[in-house]
Amino acid sequence: MKINNLKINGFGKLSNKEIKLDKNINIIYGKNEAGKSTLLNFIKSVFYGSNKNKNGKTISDFDKYEPWKTTEYSGSISYELDNGKKFEVFRDFRKKKPIIYNENKEDISSDYQIDKTKGIDFIYDQINLDQDTFENTVVVAQNDIKISSSKQNEMIQKISNIVSSGDENISYKKTLEKINKSQLEQIGTDRTKEKPINIVNDKIEKLKSSKGKLENYKGFVESSDSEVQEIQNKIDTEETKLSLYRVIKESNEKNKIKNSEIDVIKNIRDSDLEKIEELDDKVDKDAKESLKKEKKSPVFSIILILALIVIAIVCFVLKVNKLIPIYLIGGAVVILILSIIFTIIFNKKKKAKLKEIEDLEKNIEKEISVLRNNIKARQNEIDIKEEEIKQVQNEINRIVMNRFENKLDSDFIESAFELKDDMLDVKIADKNDAINNLKIEKGAKQSQKELMAEEINDLSKIEEELERLEEEKEDLISLNNSYNIAKEGLENAYENIKNSLSPEFTSKLCEIISKVSNEKYKEVGLVDKEGLVLKAENGRFVSSENLSQGTIDQMYLGLRLASIDTISKEKMPVILDETFAFFDDDRLKNILEFLNDNYKDKQVIIFSCSKREIEQLNKLNIDYNYVELEN
Repeated sequence: MKINNLKINGFGKLSNKEIKLDKNINIIYGKNEAGKSTLLNFIKSVFYGSNKNKNGKTISDFDKYEPWKTTEYSGSISYELDNGKKFEVFRDFRKKKPIIYNENKEDISSDYQIDKTKGIDFIYDQINLDQDTFENTVVVAQNDIKISSSKQNEMIQKISNIVSSGDENISYKKTLEKINKSQLEQIGTDRTKEKPINIVNDKIEKLKSSKGKLENYKGFVESSDSEVQEIQNKIDTEETKLSLYRVIKESNEKNKIKNSEIDVIKNIRDSDLEKIEELDDKVDKDAKESLKKEKKSPVFSIILILALIVIAIVCFVLKVNKLIPIYLIGGAVVILILSIIFTIIFNKKKKAKLKEIEDLEKNIEKEISVLRNNIKARQNEIDIKEEEIKQVQNEINRIVMNRFENKLDSDFIESAFELKDDMLDVKIADKNDAINNLKIEKGAKQSQKELMAEEINDLSKIEEELERLEEEKEDLISLNNSYNIAKEGLENAYENIKNSLSPEFTSKLCEIISKVSNEKYKEVGLVDKEGLVLKAENGRFVSSENLSQGTIDQMYLGLRLASIDTISKEKMPVILDETFAFFDDDRLKNILEFLNDNYKDKQVIIFSCSKREIEQLNKLNIDYNYVELEN
C-alpha cells in the first residue's frame, strides 16, 4: 500500500492543503507546532474515522482537531494497494460514513460492510489491520522508541507479545490472567459474593419474591373491582329508590298546594254549614210548634168560653134558686168577662208572635237556601278539583312507573306511592344515610385498591426487570462460556503461533536487528522467563535488561518493522514520527541506509522537526520527497 496524495480541507490547524507523496522515502519537515502530529492524525482519521469518545483523554480527537480557520471539517486520501488498484477516500468528519471512490471516480462505498459504531470498515477489508494494530505497527511514534531503562522489561514484554500473539499489547500468559480476572470480575462464581452473577441471582430472587407479593395484590385488586362494582350497584339502586321517594315527595308537595285550595273551599263550605246551623238556632222550634198548634186548633179558647158559659148558667140557676149569693155570681161573671178579655188579648199576641216567627223563618229559609246553593256549588268545585288531582296523580304515577319500572320492582314502586309524607321523610333520610355509608365503604375499597394498584403498576416493571435480569444472567452464562471457549482457543492459538508464526517472525526479526545493529547482534531468542535475549559477537546470549538505551531503541524499531511484514497482507507504509530523536548520527545513518536498501517496495514517511534526516539522506545521496509544513 502506498499513499499518493493527501488533501486537507480542514483539520485542526491545517486547512486547504494538498500534499503529494511520490517517492519511496518522504520527509515531512516542520518545526514544533507546525502541524506534523495533526497531519499524522489526519491520515489515521481519514482511514478509521475521528472518535468522539474521550477514552481517558481530557478531550476527544474529534473535538481536538476541529478546524481552526474553516467550517469545512473534511479531507481525502488517494492510495494504491499492492494489487495495483487505486482508491480515493473522502471523509466529512462530522459524518460517520466516508465515501470511497475507485480509480474511475465511481462511488463504491456500498461494496464494503457497515459497522454500527465505525461506519464503513473499508480499510480493514483492504489491509486487514484495525486501528489499534495500525497505530502499533505502521506508526512508530517518538514515545514508543524513547523508553527509559526502567521500562526495558516493558519493551521486552512487548517484543515477546508480538512474537507469541501478533500484538505488542497482548501476551498469552497475561492475556490468560486477564481473562481469568475479567471472568471473575465480570461474572463471578458460586462461591463469590458481590460479583455480577451473584448480584443478578440475588436481584432475581428478590424480584421473584416481590412479584409473588404483587400477584397476590393483583388478585385482591381484581376481586376488589367486583366488590366495588357490587357496592356501586347498591349505591345506584339506593339512589334510584331515593330518587323515587323524592319524586313522590315532590308530587305530594304539588298536591298539597292543590289540596290546600280545596281545603279553602271546604272551609268556606263548612262555614256556610255552620251558618245554616246558627240560623236554625235563631228560631225557638218548640215555641214555634206550640204557636202553630194553637193556631191550627182553637179548642182551648172554645173550651174556655164554654166553661165560662156553663159557669154563668150554673150561677144563674143557683141564683134563681138562691143557692149561692149574688156576689158570687157577680164575681163569676167578672171572672168570665176577664177570662174572655185575656183570651182575646193572648190570642192577638200569639198571632203577632207567630207572625214574627213565621217572617223570621222565611228570611232564615231564604238565607239557608242561598247558603245551601253555595254549599252545593262549593262541593261541586271540590269534586271537580279532587277529580283533577286524582287524574294528575294518576298521570304522575304512570310517568313515575314508566321511569322506574326497569330499575325497581313494581310492588316496591306501588308501596312507595302509599307512603305518607312523614314516612317519606323517614325513608329519604334512611336512603341518604345508606348511600353515604355505601360511598364511604366504596371509597375505602377504592383507596385500598389504588394503594395496591400503585404497587401493582410496578409489576410490569418488575417483570421487565426480571426478564432483563434473566437475559443478563443468560448473557453472563453465555459470556462465561465464551470466556471458557476463549481460554481454550487462546491455548490452542498460542500453540499454533509458537509452531508457525514464531520461527518466521523470529527469522525476520533477526535479519532486521542484524542489519540495523550493523551485524552486532545476529541472533534473537525468546525465553519464557527472561523474555528477549540477543546473541552477542562472542556467542553469548545477553538479556535485554543489559542492553543500552540506544540498542533497545534499535531492537524495538526492528520489532516494529518485522511486525509490519508479518501482520498485514499488504506491504504497509512505515510512518516514523520523530522516531530518531535520540538516535546518534551513526545509528541514524545506519537506519536510513537500511530503509533505503530494504524498503524499496514499501513507502517510508518520516515526520521530523529537525533536518538531521535530510542531511544524512543528502550525504548518502538517497532520493527522497520533501514536504515542509509552515507554522
